[in-house]
Amino acid sequence: MEGRRAPTPGPASPASAAAGDPAARGEALAAVEDLQSVLGAAVRRLAEVTGAPRVAAWARRAPPVPGAPSEAAPFVAAASYESGVPSTPSPEDYAAFGELVGATDLGGPTADAAARRAAEAHGFDAAVPIGGRAGDPLALLFVGGGEDARGRVRPRTLAALAAAARRLEAPAEGAAALARLFRLDEGVRRLDRLAALGDLVAEIVHEVRNPLVSVKTFLQLLPERMNEPDFRTHFLDVVNGELRRIERLLDVVLDHARPRTLAPDGTSTAVGPVLDSVARLLAHRALERGVEIRAETPPDLPGVRLSDDGLRQVALNLALNAIDVTRPGGVVRLRAQLATDGVEVVVEDEGPGVPSALRERVFEPFFSTKQERPGGLGLAICRRIVEEAGGRIALTDRVGGGAAFRFTLPRGA
Repeated sequence: MEGRRAPTPGPASPASAAAGDPAARGEALAAVEDLQSVLGAAVRRLAEVTGAPRVAAWARRAPPVPGAPSEAAPFVAAASYESGVPSTPSPEDYAAFGELVGATDLGGPTADAAARRAAEAHGFDAAVPIGGRAGDPLALLFVGGGEDARGRVRPRTLAALAAAARRLEAPAEGAAALARLFRLDEGVRRLDRLAALGDLVAEIVHEVRNPLVSVKTFLQLLPERMNEPDFRTHFLDVVNGELRRIERLLDVVLDHARPRTLAPDGTSTAVGPVLDSVARLLAHRALERGVEIRAETPPDLPGVRLSDDGLRQVALNLALNAIDVTRPGGVVRLRAQLATDGVEVVVEDEGPGVPSALRERVFEPFFSTKQERPGGLGLAICRRIVEEAGGRIALTDRVGGGAAFRFTLPRGA
């Protein structure tokens, strides 16, 4: 039609951007786009059939996200106007038109006073609700102007509106179902986060309580044994070690909440010095358990695309676990070697190994094969750090017995 503007989809709901999960957000936005697409096609067809200079479709903002403002606010999903622009619908106007039953002449006897006022404000002569339940449709279609006028809308126009509503009902119901699933998924994820928080609190309480017992014991014995050199030396070492343990735990939690693992652009991290540093740091702990720890890296190994702190944290967590499970007289090895897709780091222990059925589960938060205490966060954090750097991590058997954690990282700049 001469001078007619193409139907224009309305803006996607800003509430949908508040969703945290990318896959769910993608499905939700697809539902909005599908509904707007079919509404746009219906608007174009109505404009051709009726010759009306104003044709529009309204819908609810979807999918609503828990906590988002105005989550059910209506918006112009599609419109075809020969001149001017469609006005923004209000919730009251949407509700007024939502009370209509079937295709309705907005100046006729079946349109109530609220619908008549809204029709006057927006320049519509006829409307039809689409899908949903009585009083709360999923969408609305309107025509205005041309050969139709409120109170004298042609039967062919009303028939065209009714036919369009029938064709759109199934797509609109499908989009609404996706939105409901999205809301349900958001609720489930929220419950998961709360459950994880509860487990995290239990983990921290357990891990902090044991070191505090040592500190408390030292303070209780200090007044009567202050002058004993052996007591002061021994317990001061114990207390300092336990306080450092608490500090490491809190650092792990903070690092998990605010990861800073990628190496800055144009830089890389040398693997050898980090593994050597971790081995020296844990040498005393290993010695106390009758275990030896060794770092073995070739001198010409390229750097990796992971920060020094990130690599150190992964190596430290894996080495601590290896020391804990290795029998006295055994050896923990930190090895690095060139791989086809980067650099592979292997942390080997001489412990009992891990059954194949549990090798994926050990990377889950709060899962542990150590029955004497709640599961830890260490391996889950290791996997997150490695994968955020574009690498991968796996648990395999060590030749000769024990376990081998292998993680591969991309080469740095």
